[in-house]
Amino acid sequence: MTDGARMFGPEMHENPYPVYQTLRETDPVHWDDGLQAWVLTRYDDVAWALKNLSSDRLSVARERFRDEGLAGLWDAVAALMSQKDEPDHTRLRALVQKAFYRTSVEQWAPTIGRRIRSLLAPALTRGAMDFISDFAIPLPILIISELVGVPEADRERVKRWCDDFAFVVVNFYANITPEQVARGMRSAKEFREYLQGQAAECQRAPRQDLLSALVLAEHDGHTLTLDELLANTILLLTAGNETTTNLLGNGLFELLSRPEQAARLRREPALIPSAVEECLRYQSPVQFIGRIAAADIDCAGTPIRRGQIVLPVMGAANRDPAHFPDPDRFDIARHPNFHLAFGYGHHRCVGSELALFEAHMAFTTLFTELKTLELVPAELRHRENFNMRCYETLPIRLSG
Repeated sequence: MTDGARMFGPEMHENPYPVYQTLRETDPVHWDDGLQAWVLTRYDDVAWALKNLSSDRLSVARERFRDEGLAGLWDAVAALMSQKDEPDHTRLRALVQKAFYRTSVEQWAPTIGRRIRSLLAPALTRGAMDFISDFAIPLPILIISELVGVPEADRERVKRWCDDFAFVVVNFYANITPEQVARGMRSAKEFREYLQGQAAECQRAPRQDLLSALVLAEHDGHTLTLDELLANTILLLTAGNETTTNLLGNGLFELLSRPEQAARLRREPALIPSAVEECLRYQSPVQFIGRIAAADIDCAGTPIRRGQIVLPVMGAANRDPAHFPDPDRFDIARHPNFHLAFGYGHHRCVGSELALFEAHMAFTTLFTELKTLELVPAELRHRENFNMRCYETLPIRLSG
């Protein structure tokens, strides 16, 4: 870090990768005074932390934001399976996964295909679109909302609640203001009240949707408590939309910025799954995640004390030359490509298959069915949420 620079601050916002490289080469287990946390940037250290360190980060949040008015937000976060260690994590994940994958993702293809075409139709008439606001944002929230069972009329406010909640959940151990936390608190409260009403309806008259499956979920004699049901439905709605938005937006930018690779994808659509994996590696939709040292430990020769925050940076690990030859080169045919964009170990993203399937279908449509698909020259900037990395806008031209 340079003098005066702040980890994950404005200096890094548009291009964090030179800082990641410097840390990886000179201080891979870096103590950051501003964050009061250890920042890990090497692939092996990041994978180790994701697999072995505690996910129970609520003590940090409660200590950092002591205002008692925020207790409800931390209580809501506490029931997320992503905040749990064993054995609670395995119990919750088994229940959620059983409900989530009661059918294979391939059976959602008609729903996803219909939504893709409905979003592209007005853009094809105009010959242009902002790919972020017109496609990458609405597609994932429409899909996950439909799967969960959120009525069409409610999806706009559900998206707002998701955005506010996600900002807090992925950033409270890094750079976040009390005002942003308070906004997340309000949204979490409204979100929970809304879902509680929806869940009660599912209890009275189960539907063919994911919320009903979660209400009725049972595994080895366990069911979800009301707090667990509400929190993990919020998790699925939140994680099921924003990270996929980032994948779609980042991915299309990287592909269209390299006409030779975009042309190859048109010629060889069988490379689309590989291209999606490279998009995930090259511009990780979630840059870092928080972990806690549950005991005094050692990371690559550096002692870490019990209770300290550790931030494994997936965005840095995925550019580690020890695991990815020529890591700053974007290559749609890269193989092997064992990136960490979805996490690692038993906390790997439960919705990763759905995100991949949506991206495969979207890019297949874009690169095999459109005659014109190109960037409109513009000054692009990333959104305020550093950790959920995506452009604010992405203007493109297209024709069918």
